[in-house]
Amino acid sequence: MGQRLRTGVLLPPPLQGGAAASDTGAVKRQAAPDSCAAQLPVEEAARLALLWRLAAGAAHSLNNALTAILGEASFLSDDHKDDPRVVEGCDAIAAEVDRCARLTRALLARRHPAQGRSAEVDLVRLVGDLGRLLHETLGRRIELEVASPDDLLVVAGDAAALELLCLALVHFAADLQPGGARLRLGVDPGPGAGEISLSVSVSAADLPPGAARRVLEPGASGSPLERVALEAAQRAAAAHGARIESREAPGWLEVCVRFPALDAA
Repeated sequence: MGQRLRTGVLLPPPLQGGAAASDTGAVKRQAAPDSCAAQLPVEEAARLALLWRLAAGAAHSLNNALTAILGEASFLSDDHKDDPRVVEGCDAIAAEVDRCARLTRALLARRHPAQGRSAEVDLVRLVGDLGRLLHETLGRRIELEVASPDDLLVVAGDAAALELLCLALVHFAADLQPGGARLRLGVDPGPGAGEISLSVSVSAADLPPGAARRVLEPGASGSPLERVALEAAQRAAAAHGARIESREAPGWLEVCVRFPALDAA
């Protein structure tokens, strides 16, 4: 048997390790949100909004406390600069506290929703910034690789909305097998002329089947949070003139978002 054709488009499998073509399913369609898809209950949406406000407030308080700790560690190091053990200990404390402080500042920087403003957004820089945040927050059992070229890959759009799109797809992929998985976040030119591809792929032993279709049909998801996150990703893609493609094989899933490059838009 050949590849299973789901929506009239046959995609070649990019799997490594010689997987058979018959193991691969493909899904491709223009990103378009389903206006009839089930939404989160009002109470759940309100609870999430309030939890987000609490998280932002906690991040602000933690940032202040961590900044104070950094200052005290610096003073202590200066007062005992002739004692290498104290200086080494203060440097170790400062390094860990600074790492945590960067995380809280990153959370505070993302507290405002997308505004729909059109601007030039370099996807290479966006993926790099998000990669540093994700390395610290996905958990040790998720092995994350971030791949991008040295060149600029620029699209027209809203950076906050593009961040949301990227985070929604990354966390969807990571949640498929939180017990341990390899996840790749990448951005590349092409494959079509005048296109830029943002891709998220995950490899794990026990990925659930049907995940590729859930990306494009989130209404079928049994998780309200997953559904609303994937619907938001679809809306962000459609707003940027992008299309979402998804394909899977046993133990592997890839989601690609194809954007028109700025000079081709």
